[in-house]
Formats: sequence, C-alpha cells, structure tokens
Amino acid sequence: MEPIFFKPAYKSVIWGGNNIAKVFNRNIEGSNIGESWEISAHPNGLSIIDNKSLDKKSLLDIFNNKENRKEIFGIHCEDLERFPILTKFIDASQSLSVQVHPNNEYAKRIEHDSGKSEVWYIMDCKENAKIVYGFKEGITEENLKDSVNNIKDNVKYVDVHKGDFISIPSGTIHAILDGIMLCEVQQTSDVTYRVYDWDRVDKDGKPRQLHKEKALDVINLNNKNEIYNYSDINSNTSIYKSDIFNIDMIKVKEEVKAQSNEESFYAYIVLEGNGIISTKNFVREIEKGSTFLIPATLGEYKISGDLKMMKVWI
Repeated sequence: MEPIFFKPAYKSVIWGGNNIAKVFNRNIEGSNIGESWEISAHPNGLSIIDNKSLDKKSLLDIFNNKENRKEIFGIHCEDLERFPILTKFIDASQSLSVQVHPNNEYAKRIEHDSGKSEVWYIMDCKENAKIVYGFKEGITEENLKDSVNNIKDNVKYVDVHKGDFISIPSGTIHAILDGIMLCEVQQTSDVTYRVYDWDRVDKDGKPRQLHKEKALDVINLNNKNEIYNYSDINSNTSIYKSDIFNIDMIKVKEEVKAQSNEESFYAYIVLEGNGIISTKNFVREIEKGSTFLIPATLGEYKISGDLKMMKVWI
C-alpha cells in the first residue's frame, strides 16, 4: 500500500483556456482545455495510475476488483456500484452554459447514470467575477417554464472571490462565468442539462444542444444557496458534510502526521503550496494541483511543507 497518484483526463471544450497547463506547469496537448478530471472512475474520462510500483491501470480497474476494494477504498465503498466521487479542475476562459444536474433517482431512471451534486472551491478569478447561482425571488413552479424560456433574465448573478466554497446540490440552476478557475468535487456522473448557452455556436456553426424539458423535470426551487470563504483558514476545518461525500480543509505548516481510515479512502487536492507526502517506504513531492488517494488500510503517512489542501472522504 502507498499513496496513489493518477494521470488526469483532459477535456477540450468551447469555453476552455490554457490556465490548467500554465498554473500547474503541465505539458498538455491540445487547446481550449476547460477541464482536468483528476480522480475519476467515470468511463468518459478515466484517471490512469501514475505510480512506478503499480501497474498502469485505471481507477475504474482497481475499483472494479472487488477482491481488494475494501482494503483500498474502505468499508463504505465495499458495496457501492461505482466509485463515489470525481474531482476536477475547471478553467472557464469563457462562460459555461446555464445548466442543471439531476438527482440520483432521475439520473438512474432516465440516463442510467448517477445524479450530480457538486461543490466548487474558487482557486482564482478575475476582479468582479460572477457565477449564476439559483433563481431570482418570485420564481415559482407556476411560472418556472416561462422563467426557463427567458433564463438569463431570471437567474441570480452572484459575486465570487478567491477562496469561496460553493455548494451546488442537484436541481440547482447554475453556471461558472468567464474568468474563473476552480476545483470541483462531484458525484461520479456526467449528466448535464443545458438551459441556455449565450447564443454560442459550435465549430460547425450550429447552436449547442439544449435540454429544457429535462431541466424542468429536475429543477429544485427549494435548494439553499450557500457560499463560504476559506481564503484565510489557519487550521484543519470540516467545511462540507453530506450523505454523498465529506470535505475537510487541511492546512499544513511544516509537518502533519496522519492515519488512514478503514471506513474510507482519503482523496487529497493541493490548492496552494508545495511539500512532500511520505510513508515508511514511499516519498513523493506534491505541489499546487497535485491530487492523490490514501488507501483505507495504508496506515501512517506524513505530509510536510507549506500547503493548503482539501481532503475528501465518504
């Protein structure tokens, strides 16, 4: 057992930029890279193991091996149908579509996929950056269809800042607008219903497909909109709890010794700084943009350096 690192899956999209390569000092082929799927067992973007001592298998391969699943992923994952989380970096050079994701019940019944609740951590953004986050006051079930047909005039445009942490439960209308780079943790799903796409056309000159009818099926007007800022955090703090996944914000100054948990793996995402992750027989440098998984039965490990990280677990 050792900390597991992965090669991410990159996504070239109409709204992407070049910040993922630039900020994380990565050599990435292609242009308009909008997403880097860092820890992913979804077939649409598989993470490949990047440890010298391990076979170059995908995360999906090792999760599907039930013989070792409990030892690597923990007791809580033993009977799951799929690896529960997907972590990614998003570079919104242009605005993403106004969209919504379904809950588990709808996604399984209609799309044969999981639902999608997600959270965002704003790693950097331009001055006066905004997101679309829910509807304006006065939108009800009775006028929802008319509101969706005139969506850009009926949603809330909310200011965001570096260090903001935002919860996007399934059913929440939302959009990342231009000039934002963020880290996203979500359920393992790739189901998105576009409601509005700023009148853009694709490379063939055609408007991108919208999914208004399905969006109307899944929009939840009762979701709470919550934004917290963790730019100045100086101690380890629980920042998110749900029945899907949990997140702690970890601050390392010099050295932290920790222990794995037999109930769940730990997925770490380095948001700032650099340092080293080590065990008795393993040492590897980590830096801003590094992501890795601590197996449930790894035992003791040590993180040293000056780092700010998110730790995800179930």
